[in-house]
Amino acid sequence: MAVKIAIQNPFAGQLVAETELSRRIVIAAQNLGWEAIEAHTSSEIKAFQPDFVIALHNNSPKLSECPTYGCMWNPPAFFEGTEKYVKHVLSYDGYLTSSKAIDRWLHHLLYNTPKVFFTAPFYTSCPQNSYQLPQLENLRLAYLGSNWDGLRFQELFEGLDRQDYMEVYGNPAGWRHLNHAYKGAIPYDGASVLRTLNRAGVGLCLHRAEHRQAALPSMRIFEIVASGAIAICGDHPFIQETFGDSVLYIDSDASAAAQVEQISSLMQWIKAHPEDALERSAKAHHIFLKTYALEKLLLNLWPYHQALIQQKGFVAVEENSPRNQLSDQLASVQIILRCGDRTPSELAEALHQISQQTYPLCSVTLVKSTNAPIELDLSPYSLPIHVVEAEPSRYSSSSLWTGLQAIASDYFMVLDPSCCIYPNHIQTLVDLLDRSSLAAAYSGGLSQDSDEELINFYPYNLESFLAFEQHFDLSGLLVKRSLLDTTFLKDPQLNQAEDLCLLLHVIQRTQLLFSYELTYAALPLKSEALRQAMQDWSSEISRLKFIFWHQEFAPGKTLQSIQHYRQEQQQLKAKIEQMRSKLTAITELNSQLQSQLQDSQAKVSAMQTSKFWKLRSAWFKTKRWLRLASTED
Repeated sequence: MAVKIAIQNPFAGQLVAETELSRRIVIAAQNLGWEAIEAHTSSEIKAFQPDFVIALHNNSPKLSECPTYGCMWNPPAFFEGTEKYVKHVLSYDGYLTSSKAIDRWLHHLLYNTPKVFFTAPFYTSCPQNSYQLPQLENLRLAYLGSNWDGLRFQELFEGLDRQDYMEVYGNPAGWRHLNHAYKGAIPYDGASVLRTLNRAGVGLCLHRAEHRQAALPSMRIFEIVASGAIAICGDHPFIQETFGDSVLYIDSDASAAAQVEQISSLMQWIKAHPEDALERSAKAHHIFLKTYALEKLLLNLWPYHQALIQQKGFVAVEENSPRNQLSDQLASVQIILRCGDRTPSELAEALHQISQQTYPLCSVTLVKSTNAPIELDLSPYSLPIHVVEAEPSRYSSSSLWTGLQAIASDYFMVLDPSCCIYPNHIQTLVDLLDRSSLAAAYSGGLSQDSDEELINFYPYNLESFLAFEQHFDLSGLLVKRSLLDTTFLKDPQLNQAEDLCLLLHVIQRTQLLFSYELTYAALPLKSEALRQAMQDWSSEISRLKFIFWHQEFAPGKTLQSIQHYRQEQQQLKAKIEQMRSKLTAITELNSQLQSQLQDSQAKVSAMQTSKFWKLRSAWFKTKRWLRLASTED
């Protein structure tokens, strides 16, 4: 069976490096006999069902149940101050890195978490190819780039724009400041870039200071040496250590004018010493082919992948062992599934997800109303399914609490059929709780709406939870049965918010442990709507205020105190925003007045230097000398 991989590119179709790199990885995978596609959305990944996903940029998180390995090829300085992008990094199952500095950054981010992951070497390289002599007859210097971050190296390129050997390719939006050197965009097909470089004969490789500090190489160095062209590079730790004297260097810290002179001198040296230059390019290509060709990197990644899917429960441990042979060794998990108003197809999908769990000791407690038939054949599912009947009640909470009262396993969870749990969901949370003294654990989820954003992906914070700023679906939570004391098992008699009531019972009894894993998908809950409903004393949700009336969840922390504190914070924040708006308006008015004053002063100054003003001044002096001046003067 062929290996299948998906390349997750959040910039699919755009003229950026990730689009070209995605195509190169697909070509390399196909060279190995693997199947590979570029994917942009979760639905594309799910339809392909790859063995694993390579996420090219942390602009998007893990998007499916498939093992997903994030490419850490950007300096942390670019994203570490943005919570969203850090959460995206945390959602990946493993990390593809090309710098020890990135390995250390990941260590600091993850070593104090329970997350299981790997880091594996991987580079923005090219598929393997045969060495081709560069064309040195009409020597040119080629540079490829999109300039996504603005006018990068503007002064340098404006200097190079005046050199007759310079050729620049890439997204036209990034090169409007050049008059001569820009030659257009190149098709991002995995081959045209290399042909362009080989035809030019020499390629230019530059790095921002952040890349140099993190010793992160860009794809420029790999595509230049893979093409056979001679590389002129700004000094860079990775390039110097890896390619040594097989490439030529300029001083990255020199002025732009000095760098242009250095580049021109190197172009002259290549013309004067073609044999030495070709020897360097052949040596650089050999280094690329030996260690950095994408085929080698993909093959090196495969053992990391195989180990990880065992460690993280992507495949069942002891898959051939019957469940009953493992019952003495493993904790049992009971999943409450409420029939309610769910359609047979929704229930069937939920049962299918449970049956696909890699954790072997799962059972289902199916709660239905008395005398209400189950319009679904349960026999196809290889699961112990216990049907319990909820007595007729006008409270929607009765169904859930009937399920809770039937729990006899070590752990339990409540699955909403509108959610989708990934195959390693229960295995992940059981492993976590087996290693912990806490009694409940949860994973993060992926939004099932069109935004494809992470939901509930953060460490547990009691105050945020009690303020309804942090709220997660019951499907993401696994709880020890030991929490189900007599009080907990009483039906709260609610017609709304019974799930929230259950969560409040849990956090009143234990802290929650976050897995730092993405193991389910759900529709995001609207926290603002919950807060507004809680403030409406006539709403059903406000009854939670009575159920937990001034009861502490931690010393000094109650629903009332936290809600009141957050309300005061919001009011204070609103006042601060009003003051900022007023200050902005005053600043703008002051700026306008200053501008008007300067205009007036300029007009007076202009008048004072005019011939009319000089004649006027002379006339008044004459009048004063003749003693004809009036009070109007």
